Amino acid sequence: MVRFKPMWLRVFQCLRSFPGVKARLVRLAAPGVLIAFLLAPSIWMLSVIPPLWPNGPDAYVQVTEPPGIGTILQFGPLYCFVARIPLYLGYAIDCIRIAAPLPTPVFFLHPTLSDSGVFMLLLSQHVALCCSAFYLITLTTRLFLVRLVLAVVWMANPLFYTFAHIVSSETLSMILLLLLGATALRIIRHRRGVPRKEWLLFGILLWLCILTRHINALLAALMPLTFLFLSAQRLTMIPFTRSNLLRRWRRLRAREDLQKAVVALIIGSSCIAVANISLRGLCHAAHVPYEFRVGFTFMFRLKSLAKIPPESRNKLLDNVSKNTGSSEVKKVISLLREAFTEAPNWDVLGFMRTVQASLFAPETKSQDEKLIRVLNRTALAFLCPPEKIFLSAVATDFTKSREAPIPRVVNFLFWSTRWYFSHPDTMPQCASLITFRDKSAAQILAIFKKHSYFHRGKGFSYNTFLFFWFTNLLLLAVLAKVRKEDVAALSSYATALTLVGLAMMVANCFLNVFQPRYTLPMWELTIVSASVLVGRTMECLLFFHAPASPPDLAHRLTV
Repeated sequence: MVRFKPMWLRVFQCLRSFPGVKARLVRLAAPGVLIAFLLAPSIWMLSVIPPLWPNGPDAYVQVTEPPGIGTILQFGPLYCFVARIPLYLGYAIDCIRIAAPLPTPVFFLHPTLSDSGVFMLLLSQHVALCCSAFYLITLTTRLFLVRLVLAVVWMANPLFYTFAHIVSSETLSMILLLLLGATALRIIRHRRGVPRKEWLLFGILLWLCILTRHINALLAALMPLTFLFLSAQRLTMIPFTRSNLLRRWRRLRAREDLQKAVVALIIGSSCIAVANISLRGLCHAAHVPYEFRVGFTFMFRLKSLAKIPPESRNKLLDNVSKNTGSSEVKKVISLLREAFTEAPNWDVLGFMRTVQASLFAPETKSQDEKLIRVLNRTALAFLCPPEKIFLSAVATDFTKSREAPIPRVVNFLFWSTRWYFSHPDTMPQCASLITFRDKSAAQILAIFKKHSYFHRGKGFSYNTFLFFWFTNLLLLAVLAKVRKEDVAALSSYATALTLVGLAMMVANCFLNVFQPRYTLPMWELTIVSASVLVGRTMECLLFFHAPASPPDLAHRLTV
């Protein structure tokens, strides 16, 4: 016989379970709200803004050239090859739409650009940006309100979304760097040993970052710096500690942090070595010789010599000539002297062709390899040791990078897309794409001027943001002192992030002439650092965590 519960009992049980149901609904809805905010700019840009091609020929080579020197050595191979998957899918959709045969696997060697393919590439980049940003923001704090504020601030910042809307390896580098930053944050939160799977994931992401852009090899210093700073903080506090038990505990923690720094250094060095082996393997598979091409890039750094008075420039070249015993490098320096005298608007590629014709004739593949080696030795002569005039040019560019606001960086992506209109022969497949079809250079710039989203924060330079970051770091230190909380690991990690970003910018200034787009890693690492600090600062303001008691310390020392 079935018994029915009285109506009042069923109502009471429903009311009693309502708070739990509501809490579960909130937990389920919270991620959706964050994702909606993070996706909003992407949806708008995909529907309104045409794909951007900054530094047109570089982007064109990355997604159209077959495996070779350009797609393996000059540019990181990961983006050059992975980007062809969405390009293939978009082109295949077009083929299905018109009932044409699907493209063969040869497409991945010689891709055909189409509007659908480029759209699929940008769509995948925006989705990946949303996922990586969501993952990082959820790790910075447990408070939904703080997560929401961070998501809104990220949404209002056009930097990441505009870079997600371009065809360039910098986009994949940006996404991987966010994932690397989130994984590193998980690692520094482990008070005892770090699980091997965390180190493994960090190593894989670092390896992928290096394969995307060669300058990302400097990211190998991130975790060693973090643990060195953390160990130094703990050792510095020992003389000011009265309790013998607490002093022993801090020495133990400092020793553990040094051990982690050694592990991180080994992992970082291994990732650089494995990335180098990967490049050599790809070169072998593509039947091209492996060569270090820093000299080729460094030639563009020498464009700054055109702005130096002739007397100072000649003195610099004389001193550089003394740094080398190579007759070929001395010949390059002599040609440099003549080139700047004859043509102030120096054509770098034209100059390198002149050098090759003067030193190695006729032009063959083997002579190309010899030219690269000569250019590498020329760069070494300029950099070891660098002259005061050269260092002044580097310092000037570094100052420009810190004074450039985000709208200027974004504007550069639109401005450099105009390359196609003055050099259409260098990008033949782009003629039919929506970005360039029936458009002019003025119309591309008009898109930037038309939308106020790209203009926000005109007067907000990196120097201003760095001041905000430093203020937040000090505030967190004061709150931690008042509440007796340990934020040494987090502050060490935030400091390492910012310093590595600045180091990457300095390295760019040494190797190439300044371009606003090179500031992306510096901005990104500092923004990630600031997000971590803001999340922890808000938790310190809203929650109280009691410090560890002496019995806990005693147990910790005996385990």
